[in-house]
Amino acid sequence: MKWDGSFAIGIEAIDAQHKKIFERLLAIENSVAKRDPWHILHFLLAQLAESMKFHLAVEEALLEITRYPGRQEHREAHARITELMAELEDKLEHNAPGENLVGFFEHWFVRHVLADDREYARYMKEQFPALGARESA
Repeated sequence: MKWDGSFAIGIEAIDAQHKKIFERLLAIENSVAKRDPWHILHFLLAQLAESMKFHLAVEEALLEITRYPGRQEHREAHARITELMAELEDKLEHNAPGENLVGFFEHWFVRHVLADDREYARYMKEQFPALGARESA
């Protein structure tokens, strides 16, 4: 799955991070399809994990700083994303077919971005209009 401008939530820094995560997921999906050896998948997963850790930390800090009312539920959704990352890595490490899990992770992440992230973006743009001043593609 590739990044689509319709996924943008309108907060430039977050959209850039989401786009990077999509790029990393696509690289893993392509690697799985090509049946690359584990060391390549491991490298790609490490890149995705670093991108995700950074993104989730930034997003949670932003939610805390802005006192977003749904921040606890959002943290719980992030915990689920982290669990899915671990499942994906375990499945790929043990040479199990990872296509379905990669696809599931992508779709779950898309749903999270389109629903949960859009909800907090709407709140933040109402409370802090400067955050939405520069729309992202």
